[in-house]
Amino acid sequence: MSAYAQISGRLGQEPELRYTNSDVPVLNLSIASNRQKRDTNGEKINVADWFRITVFGRDAEIIAQYAKKGSALAFNGRLQTDSYTDREGQQRSTTSIVADSFEFVATHKKTEATSEQETEEVAEPKPTKGRKKPGKAKPDDSDIPF
Repeated sequence: MSAYAQISGRLGQEPELRYTNSDVPVLNLSIASNRQKRDTNGEKINVADWFRITVFGRDAEIIAQYAKKGSALAFNGRLQTDSYTDREGQQRSTTSIVADSFEFVATHKKTEATSEQETEEVAEPKPTKGRKKPGKAKPDDSDIPF
């Protein structure tokens, strides 16, 4: 059994497509996902959490072709932890998401009467490739009787 994650955010750098020795396309990305927390004065601040994503195959080629730094994407995949020895000889570990599927995420403008500055917010991702997101099912327009 493996751990599974769903992450949405914005690309931190331009995608750089590479190929394995057996010509399999691979893309290593960093995604920034924003969250709010309170600072020491009790004021809300935005904090970016960074996640490493690895994408293989045709999905890697599509992202490299159409995405750019700042593009909003959502990924579904398994968590993978790897260990390595750094240049100073210290043992390190890193956790990344090996993507099973992805989606380009539409963004919308956040509108608030009290907000002086217009900001963009990432829309909630939809499940892809047959995986269902846990939670309540929402009816579509065909379920409404009028």
